Formats: sequence, C-alpha cells, structure tokens
Amino acid sequence: MLRPRYFFSETFTSFKRNFLMGFTAITTVAITLFIVGFFAVLVFDIQGIINSIKSQVELAVYLEDNISVELRDYLEGEISSWEETSGIKYVSKEQAFERFKEQNEGSDILKEIQGNPLPASFEITLNDPEKVELVALRFMDKDGAYIGGVDDVVYGQSYVNKLFSITAIIGTVAFLIIILLLLATVVLIFNTIRLSIYARRKEIEVMKLVGASNWFVRIPFLFEGFFEGFLGSTIAVVLLYILGNSLLIRGERVIVDTMRIKELAILGSGHIIIYVYIGIIILGGLLGIISSGIALRRFVKA
Repeated sequence: MLRPRYFFSETFTSFKRNFLMGFTAITTVAITLFIVGFFAVLVFDIQGIINSIKSQVELAVYLEDNISVELRDYLEGEISSWEETSGIKYVSKEQAFERFKEQNEGSDILKEIQGNPLPASFEITLNDPEKVELVALRFMDKDGAYIGGVDDVVYGQSYVNKLFSITAIIGTVAFLIIILLLLATVVLIFNTIRLSIYARRKEIEVMKLVGASNWFVRIPFLFEGFFEGFLGSTIAVVLLYILGNSLLIRGERVIVDTMRIKELAILGSGHIIIYVYIGIIILGGLLGIISSGIALRRFVKA
C-alpha cells in the first residue's frame, strides 16, 4: 500500500541529511537548464533570421535579347511546372531598366549608360531554397553551356552555399553543447542519490530484511531526484524570464526593427518562449527521475 506522506517525509529527510550535495545538484540543474534555455532561444532566433534570409533566395534567369516570344512562353510554362517552383515573375527589359533607375536615382552612373543594356529575366522563388543549385543546373546542357534562350543564371552561389553550411554548423554545435550540459546534470544528480543511498545503507538493509519491496525502498529516492530536478528547472525558468525581459527582448526588438523578422522566440506570434519554459521544467523533472533511476538500479538491487 502506497503511503505518500511517508515517501515525502523520507524524501525531505534524505535531502536535509545531504543538504550540501542536494543544494549543489539543484544549483547545477538550475545553471545547466538556464544555459540550455538561453541556447534554445538564441538558436531559434538565429534560425528565424536564417530562414528569413533563405526565403528571400531567388533564382534570376537572364534571357537572350533575341529570344522569341514562343520560346520565352515555353520556358515560363516549363519552369512553372516544376515542383520546386513556388512562383515565377517575368521582368521585361523595360521593367528591369526602370527598377535600375529607381535604385540608382541621383547617381552619376545613369549618365554613362546609353540605351538599355539590361536583359529580360525570370525571377523564380522556390518551395525549398536549398534546392536552388539543383534547379539552376537544369538551365545547362550536358556540355555545361546554357540552354537556348538563356544567357545567364544567377542565384548568389557563394553566399547561398555558405548560408546553408552555417545553418548546419549552428544546429550541430548547439545540439552537442546541450547534450553535454544535460549529461553533466545527470551525473551530478546520480552522485547525490548515490550518497543518499550510501548514508542510509543500513536502514535499507533492515527494510529489505523485514520484507519491504524494491519499489518501497526506491520511491523516496526517485522523489528526491525529481524534487532536485524540478526545483532546479524552476529556478532556471525564473532566471531565463528575468534575462529575457531585460536583455533578450531588446535584441529581438532590434532584429524586428532592422530586418522585419517577426518569427522570434519572445516577440514571435508562436510564443516559443512559453514552450521553452514548459520544456525546461519537464526536462528538469525527467532528468531527476532518470538520474535517480540509474543510481538505484546500481545500488538497490533485488
């Protein structure tokens, strides 16, 4: 028969006996999960910025001046039919020149230009910006020359590849750091529970001799691990809330004002920061239970 009052009493008695170690475990959980939460917000914001930049990746297909209307319409229809294409816009020579004049209004460069040297083009947006190079290659034949009617294809080859590489590196580094921090937390709580078990080894032996089940012995230690993890994660959430409202939100406001990016952790419409808080608290409790379970499996055997 379960006796919650007894289990809670044993949990807090054990915590008081090993207060220093328990306090260290709670502090470590708090600091670790605070850093994890901070990294989660930071990575999400960086990912939001990168996704916004990626969404602006376009493929510009410049057409030959002597291209026929039939060939141009054929190319436009073919491009539109590709599953990677989310949109295509035809820009005539006249439209391209008007855009150029608006961008360079007041500049001496306009005085040097004779006629209209700009080509017509297709501006293509993609469902998945990472497939931009694959789509660009479709405008080339087996010999590496552009197909008929196409003069050049531009998609910012150098910066696009670097952008995708940076995205992968940021994700990998952040994941490894978070895993290392969580492993450190598990080890510390494991050591705390192990010390508690060692301090009460004679009491446990007596309980086993009088017929106490393994679960009856284990539950107080599982509660202790959960308590340390939960309390540490709650402190981490409080610290992250203070930092978020004093510093992180200011950084996000600068990003919103300068880059017009709205899908951010704190200021974003998805309220990601709330999910981060909930995730940290759940993670803290789980870490405590898992760490205790590992320690108990090793030191409280059937």
